[in-house]
Amino acid sequence: MSTLSSTLCGPILSRGRLKHSWLENEVLNKTPELVVILRGGGGWPELQRFPDEADQACRLADEVEFGFSPARLVDECAALAVLPESQRSAVRQAVHEAYLECFDAKGAAQRLREAGEQMKEVLAVLLAEWNKPDEAVGDARVQELWGKVLVRAETLRTALDALPKSFVFPC
Repeated sequence: MSTLSSTLCGPILSRGRLKHSWLENEVLNKTPELVVILRGGGGWPELQRFPDEADQACRLADEVEFGFSPARLVDECAALAVLPESQRSAVRQAVHEAYLECFDAKGAAQRLREAGEQMKEVLAVLLAEWNKPDEAVGDARVQELWGKVLVRAETLRTALDALPKSFVFPC
């Protein structure tokens, strides 16, 4: 049994990190009331990097068609390693075509990109208000904006959930 490289599994690891580590553990678990407390309690430095996380989701959309394809495993499978490159290439192509028949990669990529862009937009509005002095922005406004962030975060989580969670390829 071989271990797959982080390069090979990069898109899958990125999907999991964005969904679990960021959205579920840093965004969706915060109520609007808690966010107001965080703002008043000396800030929330992690919030400043959230647009970068949303940008990573947009970049992941560019990898959906090929990054999640089990065709990437052809060269990792010991049983196929003995085949000439021309035959491995044919297997790669057949596996990729089967993947695309079973999974709407282009549609999933489009939904992920749109969700990531919408998240970046709402975060930009929130951060513009967040970075103003406390007396310039009321708690109600922060709560309203965080509510919008939560809606966009849920949409992004749904788009990430629709992506493959692993490679499936019989060896």
